Amino acid sequence: MNWRQPRTDRDSAEWWAAVARHELVLQCCDGCGELRWPPRAMCAGCGGFGWTWRPSAGDGTVASWIRSHRPFAPGLPLPHVTVLVRLADQPDLLLPGGWTGTGEPRTGDPVRLRFADIEPGLSLLSWEAAP
Repeated sequence: MNWRQPRTDRDSAEWWAAVARHELVLQCCDGCGELRWPPRAMCAGCGGFGWTWRPSAGDGTVASWIRSHRPFAPGLPLPHVTVLVRLADQPDLLLPGGWTGTGEPRTGDPVRLRFADIEPGLSLLSWEAAP
């Protein structure tokens, strides 16, 4: 495994497999229906251990963003903008990703999910302004 490949575990393996297929899925607690990200074994809401995967459209709003002028990893273009997106599915879910939109993101702006194919077998979340 090289530095770019995610290290999956029992809780996150399906999430990474879905991202590789360009699908966004979220864990949904079987006990209380709360969505959660990142994937983990126990629900913070009710303490339950059961979950199912639920598809998400990947719509949200920009909660925060940062522009980095230092290399995050070899071979990635600079400067690199990373955004933190508040998902429409559940406003307390915040997902990071790259910015592929034009111009600078603005806090509160609506965004939609895209996927960035970094290398064969590795896709990451990427966001752009919603039309």
